[in-house]
Amino acid sequence: MTNPNQPDDKITIIDRWSHLNKYEKKYLKEAMSAYDRIIECKDDTIKIANRYQLNCEDVERAKDYAFGKGVLQNQFIPDLSMANSWERMKLGEEIDSDEVLLKHEILESDLVINQGMNQLDAHEIAQKQYPWAMMINKGG
Repeated sequence: MTNPNQPDDKITIIDRWSHLNKYEKKYLKEAMSAYDRIIECKDDTIKIANRYQLNCEDVERAKDYAFGKGVLQNQFIPDLSMANSWERMKLGEEIDSDEVLLKHEILESDLVINQGMNQLDAHEIAQKQYPWAMMINKGG
């Protein structure tokens, strides 16, 4: 039996946005393009994993969950601030909240993909431990 939370390898970059309506696609075009660039990048996860002394597989899983196949599976709305955070980490120009986002996504993706938890509960747990959304709202 397959885990419904496991990423489906058949989901393509274009399919990732099929849950958005035409107005969302127009309004979120910049964020969608940033997500596409992140998914197309092949050397970011090793750089980020090394910088933060994390397991590369965990960083890769979090990347695919937050910016790739997880977007459609969980009907995530693309968030430009998340994409900008990832880009800063890739370039070594991170700010304090970027590491919190990374650890939040690693934990949430582990809970959903590896432990079968539903996304909302996993997000709540990750947000309590790594409150990225609260940090960016405060400007950090």
